[in-house]
Amino acid sequence: MHKIILTVIAISASLIATTTPASAKYSLCNKTSYVLSAAIAHVDGDRLATRGWWRLRAGQCKVVLAEETTPGRYFVYAEAIPGHRGPLRTWSGDTPLCVENEGFFQLRSQEVCRNDPSSQRRFFTVDVDAEAKGDYQTDFVEARTYTVLSAKFAGAQRLMRDLGASNGAVDGVLGRQTERDLSAYRKKHGLGSGITIDNKLIDHMVERVNAAEAKLGFFFCNRTNAAVWTAIAEPKAEEYASRGWWLLEEGACTKVIKGELSSDHYYVYGVIETEAGELHLHGGDKSLCVNTVKFDSTNASTCTKQDSDQAIFRRVDVGGASSETFAFEVDMFSPVPTRSEP
Repeated sequence: MHKIILTVIAISASLIATTTPASAKYSLCNKTSYVLSAAIAHVDGDRLATRGWWRLRAGQCKVVLAEETTPGRYFVYAEAIPGHRGPLRTWSGDTPLCVENEGFFQLRSQEVCRNDPSSQRRFFTVDVDAEAKGDYQTDFVEARTYTVLSAKFAGAQRLMRDLGASNGAVDGVLGRQTERDLSAYRKKHGLGSGITIDNKLIDHMVERVNAAEAKLGFFFCNRTNAAVWTAIAEPKAEEYASRGWWLLEEGACTKVIKGELSSDHYYVYGVIETEAGELHLHGGDKSLCVNTVKFDSTNASTCTKQDSDQAIFRRVDVGGASSETFAFEVDMFSPVPTRSEP
């Protein structure tokens, strides 16, 4: 039932592919104000191989395939680092492919993540023709157009805003406000004087924003003796938005809501699949929509109208906390779920 097909809702972003006159290679270029983690997929022999993650600072371009870029179809994906404020921003498409969630990876099998949506990302396609002459570059861009240099300025501005070290605009212009903020930040953190935007400065800010974000959000942990399919629902105006699935192996934890929590309560749900049937999280009182594939639903209309199933979610009160961890325990599950049409 819960053999998941990944569905990613991408934040609006533009995708541009261009050729470059340098030596034969495939390059990725970050012309956004975000620090990105990027990956690429290409045909390697008789298989489709995925490779990543490359950290791309704002304004940075990097060779990701050093061999000659042959004509054909490639697949590319990028996401902003977690430390940036707001929802996760992605540059994505319609093709789910396998990745590893930590560190550098090279995968030559697309079977390894078939039943694990957390190890998949939706890549967008890039068709390279013979006119590229073995050389290709894909640019990640935003609605606001940045050059490599102005993206570098905008990236520093965004990181300072994320850290609360600036309230200036993210516009890619090295104006007086940005200069003052850069100078103050460098001095405060022992990074020297002046307004230089170098790798040491950016990496320092990235480390700090990621460390701060790692402590925030809503976490699931699996303390049962089996894998658990998990889902969460959060208040949205007068409705509830339910999302899933995250597959949690025994002993694993994952973050399901990014950033500081803004509600005083949430609803959680889980399913354990056994040979005897499914065990569902009990103790709930809220009927919400779920689906057999990865989903993002609301209770604005009936589950039937959304081609979805129903499940009873369990309330978790968090008060005014900025983070919360919900641990799934063995005694929280029962074989017979209680369901009713919302």
